[in-house]
Formats: sequence, C-alpha cells, structure tokens
Amino acid sequence: MLTHLAWKLSSRHEDIAVEALGFILRSASARRVLVELAREGGADPGEIASVLTQVGGQEQTRPDLVCYDQQGNESLIIEAKFWAGLTSNQPNAYLKRLPVQKVLLFIAPTSRLETLWNELCRLARVDKKQSAYVKTEFKGTRTNTEVSGDKHLMLISWTNLLNRMVNSSDSDMQNEIGQLAGFVRRIDESGFPPLSMNELAPEIPRRIRGFRQLVDDVTDRAVDEGHLDIEGLKITPQYRGYGRYVRVKGAGAWFGIDSNRWAKGSYPDTPIWLQFTQWDEDNSIPLARTRKALKPFTWSDPPECFDEDDAIAVPLSLPVGVEYDSVLESVVCKIQQVAKMIQEVNETAE
Repeated sequence: MLTHLAWKLSSRHEDIAVEALGFILRSASARRVLVELAREGGADPGEIASVLTQVGGQEQTRPDLVCYDQQGNESLIIEAKFWAGLTSNQPNAYLKRLPVQKVLLFIAPTSRLETLWNELCRLARVDKKQSAYVKTEFKGTRTNTEVSGDKHLMLISWTNLLNRMVNSSDSDMQNEIGQLAGFVRRIDESGFPPLSMNELAPEIPRRIRGFRQLVDDVTDRAVDEGHLDIEGLKITPQYRGYGRYVRVKGAGAWFGIDSNRWAKGSYPDTPIWLQFTQWDEDNSIPLARTRKALKPFTWSDPPECFDEDDAIAVPLSLPVGVEYDSVLESVVCKIQQVAKMIQEVNETAE
C-alpha cells in the first residue's frame, strides 16, 4: 500500500522513504540494529533513545535523520540516498557536526555502493583535517574510521539494513519494514544505476536487436499459422519497448519487448510479453472473455499470466542455450496455446 499510494500521490519518493524509516525507528529493536551496526564498524554511539527527521544544524546541514542518546546528544546521523547526487555538505560538513566516536551512516541501493563509497572517501580526504583513514568492510557494509577525530563514516545498502531490522524487529513493526522494503525496490527500479564497462559493450545492443527480430519473426510465423491477425494493425513501439498490436483469435493485444516488466524482477525473467487490453472495442472480443479463457494460466503455480485491473499480461519465456530456431518455435507454441484457449471460450460463447 505504501508503494502504491506514495508513487501515485507524490514525486518526493526519497523524502517518503526517510519518513518511513523514521517511523520504523520508533521501535527500540530497530534502533538497536543501528547501535549494533555502528559497533561492528568500531564506533560507540551509545544507546539511541530517539530519532528525528530533517534536523537543521551548523553550516546549513540538514541530514535526513538524527539519532540522539539519552542525554539528548547527537550520536548517529543518517543520510538516505537513492539516485540523487551528494550535496556540497556531504560528507565533510556532516562529519564536522558529529561528536567523537559517533557515526555518519549513508544508506544507498546495492548497485550504487561501490561508486558512492569511492566518492564519499574521495571527498572526505579533500579536507586535510580528515585525511587519515582506516578502511574496512564487514558483512557487506563499508566503514571508514577517521583516525584524527575518531569519527566513523559508514555505508550500507537499503536491503542489508532492512533485512537486519526484519530479523530483530518487534512484531508490530514487521509489516512497516516490509512495506518500506517494497517501496525501496520500486525506487531502485526507477533509477539509473552506475554503468559498468560490460554494459557498454556491443553484446547488449546486438541482443536487443535480436529481440526485435524475434518479435517480427514470431509475428510472421503466428500469422501464417493462423494464431494471430494483424490486418489493419501496424508496428507500434511504445516507451517500454519495440512491439505491435495484434489480435489473438479476436482478442486485442500488444506483443513485443516490455522492458518495464522485464526490469521488475518479480515476474519471470523474459523481455517478450503478450498483453491483452480493451484497446479496440469495436473489433475485438471483450476483455472479460479473454480473462475467462486465460484463468487456468492465472491460477497455475507459478502463474503463467498476470491478471491486472485493465490488462492481462502473458510472459513468453525464452529457452536458453539453444539456437534461434528453437527460441522462435518456443514463443510461437506459447502463442498457439493462448490462441487455442481463447478460441475454445469464443466457441462456447457463440
């Protein structure tokens, strides 16, 4: 619910994540996770008694969350990151704000840890007062201890931190942590992770070009065999990828590369999808009839299609380690199976 409402009602997703984390840190067990994390990195923040969000301070610093000990002193500062860059105050002004033996903790997506950590360390070394470091890594967490001032710069992934909290949280916060984890995954999916060299190699565009060719060849074969009809319809690439409108035994659908669904990871790992919608009410059968026809797919375990409010999405899984002709045949066979199910319901309705 958090993911749905936050994405629908606001564009300030990082602020929402911060406030959600602040709410979760009302739990004493969640706060203890932060203390244990700091101690594993060599710091001693003491007991965290309370947490506030967006607390202004010296040099116009306004960290996302500030943790206080029982005496009301700042003991741990948290800066939550997704894909936004570092500000001019990060990390040095935040480190200066901290008392000795305390922690500045950054939280970021897993795919950003290495590049962000290198940048944090580089910027911290620009300040000559913070030039001596002991750099370590433990349990997937980066920590950098400033020897001269005995302050600690740390970095952890959202996934790592929330998993720690789930494993030690009070039962009344399990649901809240799960909702934040889902929201974090949604933000991760919408971002632009740091590039790696292999992602810039020609293999990726060649593969995408091959997927486009597969869509065309499957369409031609399925039309020849009578599973698809494309009369009066055109190739219509969309934001999510290359594809075209088709009719499957009278049911209107879009067939092609769906990068949005492919990237989610919660679906089967395939770029090729067949999505039924009611885009042609005058010349296609009702979506409700298609939904009835594909109900066995929806109820299968795991499901072979996904029934949504205004669409029915069928993933067309691709076999690996085989030649192109076998991949082509596999997709055509799945479309044939879908077409047969729709045809049987059509005949019953008539």
